[in-house]
Amino acid sequence: MRVWPILVVIVVGAGAAGAYALQGEKEDPALKDEKLRYTVKRGELVVEVVDTGKVQPKEKVEIKSKVAGQVITVDVVEGEKVEPGQRLLRLDPIDYEREVARAAAEVERADNALAFAELDAERKKKALAHRGVAEIDVALAENEAKARAIAKKSAQIALATAQDRLRYTKLEAPIAGTILEVGIEKGEVVTPGVQQTFEGRPLLTVGDLSTLILRTELNQIDIAQIALDQEATLTFDALPGRTFKAKVTKIAPAAVKAQGQSQVEVFPVEATLVDADPAIKPGMTADVRFQVAVHPDVLSVPIEAVVKDGDKRMVTKIVDGATGPAREKVEVKLGVRNDRVHEVVEGLKEGDVLLIDPASSKDNEVEL
Repeated sequence: MRVWPILVVIVVGAGAAGAYALQGEKEDPALKDEKLRYTVKRGELVVEVVDTGKVQPKEKVEIKSKVAGQVITVDVVEGEKVEPGQRLLRLDPIDYEREVARAAAEVERADNALAFAELDAERKKKALAHRGVAEIDVALAENEAKARAIAKKSAQIALATAQDRLRYTKLEAPIAGTILEVGIEKGEVVTPGVQQTFEGRPLLTVGDLSTLILRTELNQIDIAQIALDQEATLTFDALPGRTFKAKVTKIAPAAVKAQGQSQVEVFPVEATLVDADPAIKPGMTADVRFQVAVHPDVLSVPIEAVVKDGDKRMVTKIVDGATGPAREKVEVKLGVRNDRVHEVVEGLKEGDVLLIDPASSKDNEVEL
């Protein structure tokens, strides 16, 4: 062993804990920095599946127009609460009112024509009994009456269609909720297309904010640990220091392609917030934690304290050296973990003090 020209403490026998070296460090400020010291202790280790997702109303409806026309009134504003059937927007109805009037007149004409045809057919039947007309004339009259009946039915259908189109000029709330978005203004023209939207966007969006859900996507490993009614915890960057409870209410039965990643398959999951809170808004991003296992009374250390050294996992203990605190590299055997701490099965005991090296935490996170 090489002897350094300063005092060196030699450790004889690594032992089962796998202590590799004890090196005295004179005036090492990191060893005295309380922010970099961690005392090993026993406690409960909760294993979680962690991901991110977005909050949405459980029920949300995009209001689209089924007919074209110019907007003459927008009756609501964003944030306004509405009831089912409440008018939200109205298009100019004049063209559709004329269409209804024309269709109604056509029904009346068809009805008169049918009445005349039926009367003619009945008259010819009576005349046939007295040999006043030929049988062929009776048949023709009856066929004419049938044709007039069909024409009347068609006119009635056209009238019903025109009435529907007139009714569609008034857009009403399909559910009770809150107006989340108003995407059009008075005077603008709606031209329904394939998507029946104004410039590719819904005219209005209404959502029920009394029940909010978080939607996330999990990989095939994590989804195997998730079940319906499983509890979840939500945290928001926008709401620091607060946590919110949720419960898994929907798990996709099959994988889908991840958005923007055609080669990645994920499983959509929905978790319903237990209690609605006005501070939580649709569109907010949250970190969601699904609790999958609880391990009581285990030794644990922060993941930043563990460093990979080949096939080994090492920590740095702070021990008493000849001239003060010193570093000691120790091999540890790890058990379960979450995104914050590792269980330590061998190599440490309760009360051991570790040095957490921020410079090594990035490599450790990549490994995790």
